[in-house]
Amino acid sequence: MAYTQPWQRVCDCRCLVHHHLPRTTYTEPDCACTITCATQPLTLLADPWGCALFLDHGGDLWHVPAMANGTWDWASAAEVDSRHDFYDASRFIEHLLRQAAHVLHTPIA
Repeated sequence: MAYTQPWQRVCDCRCLVHHHLPRTTYTEPDCACTITCATQPLTLLADPWGCALFLDHGGDLWHVPAMANGTWDWASAAEVDSRHDFYDASRFIEHLLRQAAHVLHTPIA
């Protein structure tokens, strides 16, 4: 079975903005996609930082702030840059997520 990239899939989490549609941007107002949505790339829940970290379609590390009841503040999602409080640690996490994505996308012989 061939792997389909998350941005090529359709939303399956009943988000009113994206339901049954692809989600190619992460900062749309009123987006209520879950972290388990088919459109969400490989994601690390970073509870101590109050966010989730993920690699976008270009392989860059993004963060999305957590809100109450397992929801996410997608309008505030952004790429992690040198101004981020956890920038140094996030570079290491980005490397690990890239390695994990590579391993997961490698066919099992």
